[in-house]
Amino acid sequence: MPERSQRAIDIMRSVLEEERGVSRVHVTVPASVSCPTLNCQNRLAIMRDVSTSGAFFYAELDAFEGEPISLQFVLSAFGKNIRMVCDGEIVRVERFPRGAATGIAVQFSRCNMFPADVS
Repeated sequence: MPERSQRAIDIMRSVLEEERGVSRVHVTVPASVSCPTLNCQNRLAIMRDVSTSGAFFYAELDAFEGEPISLQFVLSAFGKNIRMVCDGEIVRVERFPRGAATGIAVQFSRCNMFPADVS
């Protein structure tokens, strides 16, 4: 298992202290990923967690740190569905054995919220 993956497991098991400045919320929602420099549009992703400053998701994408990326996903809050449209930069890539989706961490530079029923 790669070192970063073991580190993430240790943090989740409370063996290591969390170093994030912002708490993340675990979610399992589908997302749409676009990464112009990798020539991908509206690629399916599954969110693992999200915060006000970033997110971690899984996608079949050959991603690299430093690449710009856009995410769109829907969250439920206060009884309403909110469509999130976020732009950012890939800050970590966790590659797994062939056939498994790549884990990608993104730091947001911009994030907008819209009612889910508005395009």
